[in-house]
Amino acid sequence: MIHTRIIAALLILVPGAAGASDKSSYLHFMNGLLLERRGHYDSALQEYRTTMLLDPESVFVYKQAMNLALHVGRVKEAGEWADYIVRIDSGTSDNWVVYGNVQWAKGDTAAARAAYEKAAALDQGNDEALYQLASLWSSKSPDKSIGYLKKYLELKPDEAAEVNYQLAQLYSLKNDQESAKKCLLKSKEADSAYPQPRYMLANYYEVKNDTAAALNEYIELLSLEENNIELLNHIGELYVSPAVSDLASAEKYFSMTYALDKTNPAACFWLSVICEQRQDFTAASGYLETSRELKENPAVALRLSYYYTQNGRHAQAISLMEDGHKKWPENLEITYFLALGYDDVGKTAKAVELLKDILAKKPDYTEARLQYAVISERENDMAAVEEHFRYLLAKDPENSTVLNYLGYSLADRGMKLDEAEGFISRAVKLSPSNGAYRDSLAWVNYKLGKYPAALEEIRTALKLLPADATLWEHAGDIYAALEKWEEAWRAYSFSSRMESSEKGRNAAAKMKAAGGHIAASEAPKLVSGVLRELGPAGKDFSAFAKVSASFRGKTLKMDGVLRFSAPDSFSFTLVGPLLAPMWKIKIDGAQVEMDAPAFKEVDAETFSYWAALMGSELKAYLSGAYLSDARLDGGLDSDRLAGGSRLVYLDDAGNTGKFVPLKEKKLEVRFADHFFRNFYLIPRTIEFRVPFFSMKLTLDGEQINMKDFNTLVP
Repeated sequence: MIHTRIIAALLILVPGAAGASDKSSYLHFMNGLLLERRGHYDSALQEYRTTMLLDPESVFVYKQAMNLALHVGRVKEAGEWADYIVRIDSGTSDNWVVYGNVQWAKGDTAAARAAYEKAAALDQGNDEALYQLASLWSSKSPDKSIGYLKKYLELKPDEAAEVNYQLAQLYSLKNDQESAKKCLLKSKEADSAYPQPRYMLANYYEVKNDTAAALNEYIELLSLEENNIELLNHIGELYVSPAVSDLASAEKYFSMTYALDKTNPAACFWLSVICEQRQDFTAASGYLETSRELKENPAVALRLSYYYTQNGRHAQAISLMEDGHKKWPENLEITYFLALGYDDVGKTAKAVELLKDILAKKPDYTEARLQYAVISERENDMAAVEEHFRYLLAKDPENSTVLNYLGYSLADRGMKLDEAEGFISRAVKLSPSNGAYRDSLAWVNYKLGKYPAALEEIRTALKLLPADATLWEHAGDIYAALEKWEEAWRAYSFSSRMESSEKGRNAAAKMKAAGGHIAASEAPKLVSGVLRELGPAGKDFSAFAKVSASFRGKTLKMDGVLRFSAPDSFSFTLVGPLLAPMWKIKIDGAQVEMDAPAFKEVDAETFSYWAALMGSELKAYLSGAYLSDARLDGGLDSDRLAGGSRLVYLDDAGNTGKFVPLKEKKLEVRFADHFFRNFYLIPRTIEFRVPFFSMKLTLDGEQINMKDFNTLVP
């Protein structure tokens, strides 16, 4: 039994219900409404049918039943009731809208369109008819659809946000992007919290390559959807795009994603790439390690393996590739990089086994065959070298890398020299500015006894690769063959300084042998000449340095900036936080300008004396004046240059180890840990020692500024 108060309430909510024939029909109809609201659709429909039997003239009941039938997919029954509605009341606009809805649901769009047009003709203010007509025409005639939507908007101005969004979509279908943009801006103005048109507007800016405007829209959308991972990632990807290339901003948004989901593949990937750009392979590894794609995507495993390798974690890289090889045994890229890993740690046999497996499955895997040939060359298996390189050349006769590698491998062993020369000459013709190929051509000419041709080629190679130890050793061998012993000694000297391994020691031994052919009187000129050529003497130079000063049992650590401007200007500045100057000395020619002492514990006069002297000696080194008139105190094996105004001592590599100014022998200037920058040999540490005081400068190798490049080749 239904309570009469509930019935009364429902009667108020259901206009037209008062047309039912009697109380019994009311009760069935009301019960149907309650059942429908509770989700008991079959029972509700049955109640509506009973109502229709009791009151067949009640159009409203038919509408209610028809809408429910459509909702539950009973289209045929809904159609019968729709036919009845327009048959008994064809003059009501809303009835034709209802009829049109049923025809559309049945798939009869022509009948639906005719019904909506009749509804609109009966009542030009029937907004639903206009909206349905706009929807029906949207795919076939965007222009008609736009017309109906504009009429609908006149009747429903409060729906401006939604209608303008739909208009924008229709204009976009017509490829009228400017009109689409105007509608999207109107939609945004009507309701800035409605996200769909905002996304479409941002995409419009992207298509127009207005990345700044697109970013502005997306970033504003974040205020509506602050935890939208897809949106955060898209913003980050726009920042890393070539159009913007702002890695710092990209990192900010990918980090926001990462904070929400540390397994998100896109965030993990891009954060790792950004760290890779900074050469921070530890952080790059950390991001990829948390990606949920690591166990499913071999490409992610490969990238992580690369990061491990760059970070010196070879065991982890190999372990990761071993796991990948087990999981994806048919993935030849995984197999290939595992082979490279084994080769890196000296497990050559395992590397070769994997490479053979790759080539058995895919004979034309070029990288694997090339690596197999390279390993074979290193292991002196020339049969395998020729087999694999010749296979590659048969597939690609113009592969300059293979031509050069095969030619040099043969020439270095004195094998098939004429054929080797042919291979290398073809490589040089394909890439004439490749210094390594020019070196190979020089070397095969040397092996053939064509020394003048070899010399011409090695000089060309050295102009292209002036800091290559192997090339300088080859040059030494060629000069020695021509009995140009001073040039040979010089070339071997350069080679030995550029290579600290066994190769460098071989060059040093050859240098000593060449020295046996040089008159003692020529030795001083050779040594000082090499020091001048390799040193930064007379070149504009600046560098940041860590400064450590010790005196009276105390040690102070600071930062400094060192500058030399040719021909004779030097300055050194101690700096504090934000590079604020704390103390400075400047020497132009013989003129010294200096701030008051930086150390209160030191007597001002004493400090000024030693500071001026240390500055002058450092300037002398950078200008090259410290070698003025210096001569070897003995033969080429001597470790000391005398004469002039300083004693210069050489280290084991033949570089400046220290010098002592003769006018003040209490001062020593020591140099150590030399490295190449712009092909000049720079000491990483410079230390001054005076009674009761020492100061050590450690140059920052990454923050050295030199505009000159040392060619070393006249």
